[in-house]
Amino acid sequence: MSESQIEKILDAADSYWLDLTFKFFDNGSMVIIDNHTELQLSLRDLKGAAYDFYVKQRIRMIRANLEEKILQSA
Repeated sequence: MSESQIEKILDAADSYWLDLTFKFFDNGSMVIIDNHTELQLSLRDLKGAAYDFYVKQRIRMIRANLEEKILQSA
């Protein structure tokens, strides 16, 4: 799909679309960048699908961290 086709679909759905970059770090910290404005967002600014994505990624990171600790102690 071309970018113009995607824009037409989003315009037709009358949805507000966020283009975000999530950077997760090994120490548990995270940076969220709005690719349109190139500004950092806080976790409080996330809504809908963006917040769901964050929660799922955070759970994956916690699970991986726990599994790593279990293997180290075995």
